[in-house]
Amino acid sequence: MNTPNDNGNGASITNLLSPINVWGLSLGCAVGWGAFMLPENLFLPNAGPVGSIIAIALGSVIMLIIGANFCTLAEKYHYNGGFFSYVREVMGHDHAFLTAWAMIITYISIVWANATAVVVLVRFLFGNVLQWGFHYQVAGFDVYAGEIITTWAVLIIFGLFTAYAGKAMNILDTALALLLIGGIVLLFSGVLAMSPQHGSFYPAFDPDVGGTPFLQVVSILMITPWMFFGFESVTGGSKAFNFSANRLFYLVVVSVVTIFLAYSLPIAISVLSIPEGFPTWNEYINTLAMLSNYDSLPVFHSVISLLGTKGLILLVITLLAGIITGIIGLYRGCAFLLQAMSRDNMLPEILGQQTEDGTPRNAILFLIGISLFIPFLGRTAIVWLVDAITISGSIAYAYISLCRYKLAKSEDHTLGKFLGITGLVISILFFFCPIIPNLLLGSNLATESYLLLAVWSVLGLVYYWYVFKHDKQNRFGKSFSMCTILLFLNFFSTSLWIRQVIVTKISLIQTSGYGVIKSLFYQSSIIQGVLITLILLFMADIFTTMRKREHILGNQVETEHIKSRTQNALLANMTHDLQLTMNAIMSYVNETKRTSDEIQQQPGNCSSETLDDLWQGLKHTHSISEYFQYLVKTMDKVDRIQSNEMVLFPIPTDIRYSLKEIEDIFVTQMKNKNINFTIQINQVDNPYVHCEKNRLQRILLNLINLSYDFTSPEGYISVSLTQIGQAYHKPPQKTGDSNFNLYADYELRIKDSGYGMPDNFISEIWPHLDWHNTDLKEPERSLAITRHLVELFGGSISFISAPENGSEAIIRLTLRLAKPSSVTVQLKPEDMAG
Repeated sequence: MNTPNDNGNGASITNLLSPINVWGLSLGCAVGWGAFMLPENLFLPNAGPVGSIIAIALGSVIMLIIGANFCTLAEKYHYNGGFFSYVREVMGHDHAFLTAWAMIITYISIVWANATAVVVLVRFLFGNVLQWGFHYQVAGFDVYAGEIITTWAVLIIFGLFTAYAGKAMNILDTALALLLIGGIVLLFSGVLAMSPQHGSFYPAFDPDVGGTPFLQVVSILMITPWMFFGFESVTGGSKAFNFSANRLFYLVVVSVVTIFLAYSLPIAISVLSIPEGFPTWNEYINTLAMLSNYDSLPVFHSVISLLGTKGLILLVITLLAGIITGIIGLYRGCAFLLQAMSRDNMLPEILGQQTEDGTPRNAILFLIGISLFIPFLGRTAIVWLVDAITISGSIAYAYISLCRYKLAKSEDHTLGKFLGITGLVISILFFFCPIIPNLLLGSNLATESYLLLAVWSVLGLVYYWYVFKHDKQNRFGKSFSMCTILLFLNFFSTSLWIRQVIVTKISLIQTSGYGVIKSLFYQSSIIQGVLITLILLFMADIFTTMRKREHILGNQVETEHIKSRTQNALLANMTHDLQLTMNAIMSYVNETKRTSDEIQQQPGNCSSETLDDLWQGLKHTHSISEYFQYLVKTMDKVDRIQSNEMVLFPIPTDIRYSLKEIEDIFVTQMKNKNINFTIQINQVDNPYVHCEKNRLQRILLNLINLSYDFTSPEGYISVSLTQIGQAYHKPPQKTGDSNFNLYADYELRIKDSGYGMPDNFISEIWPHLDWHNTDLKEPERSLAITRHLVELFGGSISFISAPENGSEAIIRLTLRLAKPSSVTVQLKPEDMAG
């Protein structure tokens, strides 16, 4: 189980987050510049003060459902990466990729929006002080070199601070979050106390925008993800929590409540004071475009008119606190997301590294780098991108709710299933309602926002294709549903873009005729055609590769089937060995029974020769039974031969005794086939060695059995054991051995008068025999296993053979000598004959 101090690299995280730090990050990521600008741009013009506050309150309840869903997953999965990691664990890497892709654009868009908002604030407060250097326009917004450099400074300073400040980052972010919510509450309290227009909340809804109060509330409610997105980013670095994850939901509740206040109180501030000459707030809002200075910004007007310069200073400080906390928190949240993707091989490995205090520094530096081109696009282009984040945020929330439902279903948790399916349905509404034109009041995206959404969807498909093609672990391409969703997003977004292009230009028909619309439609169709062609090409390649992988998987299944058949064949061979052993045992049992019958039939004392026959039969039966027990125990370990897990467990052994036991196994069947079978073991000066007797006997059993199969009656098979040279010293083979050990070289020869081997066996077949190859047939399979066993002993095996002239197998082994006193079973002098 992962602990909060485990950063995934085995290092200890020193930059831990307390509950108040987590709350500060959650609030700061969700609340920024928009809280002070949206009252006049979105809330009041579309739902009025009461309608907007009701919508935000309902949205807060919905966010608590989403929060309950991801907090449950955070309790179960203690991984950095937040939503990405949770979806990966529950639904796999495919869906995790789409979740991450949706969240990345959302996080960095808010960072860029907050950074460029500084320039807008400076323009409002200080005029053209930054408007110097080169100048150009993007979508009607003037871009100056001075403002670009200022935005760079904001991105770089706070990015580096997030990357290098360590604990100071937590302290500053928490302090700024407290300043943010405290400043908003103080400003509201001051404006409320000084306002002479306490009834200025009338009318409660906007009477000019049209639609019922219900529709106005729903219109604002459907952009709730835009307001709250970022409050979940603290889960990205959950390993840094210095508290249990089961307390996270309580922090989310506090965070949601403070986010509600951060958006609702500025709405109230906007209507508590309106300029003279406007009887109601809606008349004031409708003429904002005609006003200038502070009068054009309701929040600023209320604060300045009622609280003066000190109030303005507090408002600017509060606003800057919101901007800075958003930049710091979302740099951090997005960096943890990139880190998690890197560790899953979706991004370069360098982005997955982190410092000793747990900061994903490389990922933060990467985000700084890719953010530096943003100021050149101008504020308007950033707003287009920010407008689309409700869509991407809804995808992430839908996935996390679906994961909660699947988890609750597996655990049969009724409340969890209800919250999961509720969050999923609401998230789907969050996705479709804002993106469908004219469905809600004031929720239409700009044409450029649809285009950016389409481009981001296509880029996501292209990058998914890249990750999929380079996936060596076959983790991607397993979900057809995810590919369908990705395909739908691409087609849906491109279709909405071209539709919006045409709709916004219909008014030109009256002035310019149908020619302009026709030309525009033609150009847009070409762009859409190119995008759709790219989509289809990449998706076709993805599906083709998926089909190939399925084919490879089928081959792997077939290979496993072949492997199973091979194991069955090995068991069949083992059964043959068991039969040989049983035949040998029964032959000696029958011989012992016959001798016993003779003893009973003989009057008086039996002869010593008869007793000796009886003793020999019992002795041979005992030795063969030991090997029989070894074979039985080995039958359930055949898979080790396939998995390369065989190891030797040498014990002190009389190597000659091992060969005599093999002789006992084969002597009867050799006699029955009339084969002259001999074993020579008298040329060994040092018979006591460390050796795994059973493995050595398995080698001999294989080779002797093959010789038996290919040797005709009246032929011969001889086995000889020879010691080559004298014993000698070698350095210790294991750490801790204090003395040099004695070793000796041995040679085993198994020679027969059988058919011999084919001419090409030794030169062409033998060098390429691999015991891993499941396609080998007998006798190659037995020989491959024999060679592997010999190599386990550290020895070598070679052959001398010619067709029709028999064959000889030569095994050379180097074995460590053992003390005679440590060998429990030794060959007696009377057994040396032969």
